Amino acid sequence: MIPLFLFFFITGNFSVLSAQTLKGTVLDSETDEPVIGAAILVRGSAANSGTVADIDGGFTLEVTSLPAIIEISYVGYKTQEIDIYEISGPLTVLLTENSNLLDEIVVIGYQQAKKGSLTSAITSIDAAKIANIPSASITEKIQGTVPGLFISRNTGAPGAASFIRLRGSTSLSGSEPLYIIDGVATTGSSQQISQSQAADPLAEFNPEDIETISVLKDASATAAYGARAANGVILITTKRGARNAKTRVRFKAEAGVSKSGNLWELTTGPEHARIVNEAYRNDGLWEQRPFRPVSEGGIGLPEEQGTYDRVSDVFRTAFQQTYNLSVSGGDARTNFYIGGDYTFQEATLKLEDFGRYGLRINIDHSLTDRLKIGTSNAISVNRRSNVKVGDGPAGFFQASLHTPTFLPVYREDGSFNAAGAFNNHIAILENWDGGSRGFRVTNNFYARYDILPSLSFKSSWSNDRNSGHDTYYYSPLLSQGYPDGAAESAVGISNRFTTEQTLNYLRSSDRHTVSAYAGWAYVKNTNESVSVSGQGFSSDAFRKVASTATQTGSASGSGSGLISCFGGANYSFANRYSFDATVRRDASSQLGADNRAGYFPSVGLSWNILNESFFPWKTVFSDLRLKGSYGIVGNISGGNAHLGLWSGGSVYDGQPGLAPSQLGNPALKWESTRQWNVGVNAALLKNRIEVELNYYDKFTYDLLLGETLPGKTGFSSVMRNSGEISNRGYEFSLTSANIKNRRYSWSTVLTASRNINRIVRLPVEQLNASYGSIAREGYSLHSFYLYDYLGVDPDTGDAVYDDWTGPDGKPDGSITEADKKIFGNAWPLVEGIFKNTLTYGNFVLDFSFYYKYRYQVFNYTRSFLESGGTRTLSRTIQKSSMNYWTEENKDTYRVNGNGVITEVLPRPKSVKNPDGSTNYEQRSTRNLEDGSYIRLQNVTLSWTLPRAFISRLKIQSARISVTGSNLLLLSKYTGPDPEVNSGSGIVQGLDFGTPPHPRTVLFGIDLTF
Repeated sequence: MIPLFLFFFITGNFSVLSAQTLKGTVLDSETDEPVIGAAILVRGSAANSGTVADIDGGFTLEVTSLPAIIEISYVGYKTQEIDIYEISGPLTVLLTENSNLLDEIVVIGYQQAKKGSLTSAITSIDAAKIANIPSASITEKIQGTVPGLFISRNTGAPGAASFIRLRGSTSLSGSEPLYIIDGVATTGSSQQISQSQAADPLAEFNPEDIETISVLKDASATAAYGARAANGVILITTKRGARNAKTRVRFKAEAGVSKSGNLWELTTGPEHARIVNEAYRNDGLWEQRPFRPVSEGGIGLPEEQGTYDRVSDVFRTAFQQTYNLSVSGGDARTNFYIGGDYTFQEATLKLEDFGRYGLRINIDHSLTDRLKIGTSNAISVNRRSNVKVGDGPAGFFQASLHTPTFLPVYREDGSFNAAGAFNNHIAILENWDGGSRGFRVTNNFYARYDILPSLSFKSSWSNDRNSGHDTYYYSPLLSQGYPDGAAESAVGISNRFTTEQTLNYLRSSDRHTVSAYAGWAYVKNTNESVSVSGQGFSSDAFRKVASTATQTGSASGSGSGLISCFGGANYSFANRYSFDATVRRDASSQLGADNRAGYFPSVGLSWNILNESFFPWKTVFSDLRLKGSYGIVGNISGGNAHLGLWSGGSVYDGQPGLAPSQLGNPALKWESTRQWNVGVNAALLKNRIEVELNYYDKFTYDLLLGETLPGKTGFSSVMRNSGEISNRGYEFSLTSANIKNRRYSWSTVLTASRNINRIVRLPVEQLNASYGSIAREGYSLHSFYLYDYLGVDPDTGDAVYDDWTGPDGKPDGSITEADKKIFGNAWPLVEGIFKNTLTYGNFVLDFSFYYKYRYQVFNYTRSFLESGGTRTLSRTIQKSSMNYWTEENKDTYRVNGNGVITEVLPRPKSVKNPDGSTNYEQRSTRNLEDGSYIRLQNVTLSWTLPRAFISRLKIQSARISVTGSNLLLLSKYTGPDPEVNSGSGIVQGLDFGTPPHPRTVLFGIDLTF
């Protein structure tokens, strides 16, 4: 297919006539700023030859004959035509802003409509505005830019997954939005999931290829995607070149370093020993304290202990580099974009790296005036070097942070000292061998035929194939490989094929605009995985599973299909009143025959008050629209849970046999989410100020949940429609052009959003006692269920917890499981971004603050590090543990109104208190912290080199820049970074063995030829 398009491009209709050269500049009529990218077209020539304005607004155009008509256009400006009878010198063109931008025809998903007639809650992002954010992933670049789109980066490792929710969670498990890239519905997950770390699937696509991102939030916008749209839709379009434009070559390179700061401050060896001995004293076991003279059977006095810093051994100043090369352009019938990239990012935690090679080819060609065909193709090859970070004894990060500082790294004979509960961190560093390789190919081909000027048919065929291969070798020096080595290998392949056939109608007059569409779609998903493992190598020279003495393996596969038909219409009258209606029918193989089909309708209304004759402030407002929508969308997240499944591999009476593996429920039906939205869009002072405000209410019912079954059934659970979740929230965005003239300008973007999540119905609550997380009816998902720590008893130094109830519903003097309560959740009260862009001449300063206010983080790491010596020799101790209650200082502490002390920790002690509590209970509110923060997310200073200087080098534009990210973090959180999560499912907001986000400085150069 690609060679065919290249043929059309190469053999396009290029003019060979002699020509005259017209030079000129395109400027904004109000500010005299250059209109970069303005299209300049020679009308009347056979090929409609043209070009685009460069970084200074300049252009050079070949005119084959005079007189000629020059057409100059750019989005947001009125198109201007100029008659050229002779060329006597440079031409200056002044474009005026188009105050009627709402008449612009936009394409959102399946729908074509005037921008001003849209009733939906949609946020669009120009990729150029997020290009400076130094990340290999689209996910991190858009964090905070879209009100209602909650993104929390789980870890500081590059290419790692983030927690993403659009207008809240509609499920107790996964609630990821649907991603569609150039019409290709991606699988939404990466096949590279290993070593207890999830990968970000969008990190497999190059952000530099992106043109725009549209986030569809309300039901009016998402209902056209039906059963896949309960969690919202994110549409991504990539660059495609321009018609009648010169071929442009762009090269962009960035390189820089990252470093993690504010790491944990640990006790020295002597300090650790003193705390442990104090715990033994308070437990009444002084004679058995470990840090006593060797002659008495101890391991030496506290002052005799050494201090061995492991954390600095595993962190580093990390290097990253990115290179992008693209070629784009087109003639009268063809436009194309070809882009390639190479990215390599080291994590600040050693053994964690991400690399990607990518290639994209997009071509569109008009075979005739009515028939247009095109293709989008992307290939990504990536490599993740990852290690178990915080997973028990095998965890690399755990080994460095939690191994007590008094323990030597090496034994006296020079061998690795594996004392304590963890692997030796240097042994991991020197012997770790493994990683994950991924290969992803996405393709789309379409053909569009204009049946009539107002009616077109489009046929689209796309595929997303994603594969991952993980291989790991474990040395005998590591716990996973003891005693003779071990190895693992796993391969996963997913494929999503989609075809869509759509009819589109659009007709507009002075007072009436009608657009409609109808279509049919088919989606087929398949997943396959194979994993093998082995133990026992005869030599360290062999590292593959095939060379092990004993081997085991498993394989699995699944598939599903979805058939859909859909349609929608939009009507606008006199640019005042607009009406939307959409309906989609989806039928999925993942449900039983009786409930296979689901119907998902939506309606939307908007009223442009500005165009009413009675509206008095027309000179102030340039846009003022009220809008509202209501609709229902669906979700299926239970796999093939309607089927009763059997698996092979079982043995019965010495013979191969089958065993039941899943109890089916043919009565399962779609999860459904109904949503209504009301909002207002306003623009003032000739679009200098733009405001959008939305309120939404989402209610998910028939939630698919696994319900526990009695053991006598032979099954642990069965899937049922048995839950309900509510999400309500507000979204606000403000964009202002504070100063705008030729020499300098200043613009601001402010966003704020809040989501209120509540579980309305849940037959059986879900509890993760280890991490203090609970899903309970009447409370928010991701709530924390803990003992309420009040402080320290001033007389005894013991911890005091709230004894608020007992078996009889009254306080009973004992701290038991009944005294746990729900305290807060991981949802912020409000979150958003504050971004400013300042220009002065050829300099641009861009900086943004990202903030989250009032949400909870369970600092599980702190519960281990601040354990008051109760973990003796198995775990390290944080420096803050030195601030504990002592008998000699008890009269100096300040007692609060509740009769307790909060300025110190309880005295070190492991035995239980008289009420049954412990001084260092892990699952208490002492370790639950407010995660509120303001982060200086990004600062970029760039300089566009003067054209007079670079033109001698045949360079059209050149820009150099320096970017800093995460340079400042304001937070009261006691860990290195409050934006962390090592949980999944109902567990969110968990800080446990999580590397923090680093500070990064990047230097870049951007050249266009």
